[in-house]
Amino acid sequence: MRNRVVLAIAKLVRVSVVLAMVPVVLVTGAAVAGASTADGVAASNMQFPIGPVGIAAVVVGLGGLVTGLVRHHRRVAAAAAAPVQPAVTEPEPADRAAA
Repeated sequence: MRNRVVLAIAKLVRVSVVLAMVPVVLVTGAAVAGASTADGVAASNMQFPIGPVGIAAVVVGLGGLVTGLVRHHRRVAAAAAAPVQPAVTEPEPADRAAA
């Protein structure tokens, strides 16, 4: 049997790396597009409107999203794995049942 914790951590790391790459690709793409012009006209027209603070906010937001999804997944898995216990009812006393 495989270790579930190791598999869950590996999956979390993979998802985190992929989600962390999104802002990096956006910034790199904007930098490459800005640097690819010879006369600088297109570079002044193409601006990346988010800025470093916005990128940091996106990264923090994605981290929060991943954390929330992992917590939800763990909660659902724990609820599914928990054994269902039958409802226990107390028997009525004899004097109440006769009335």
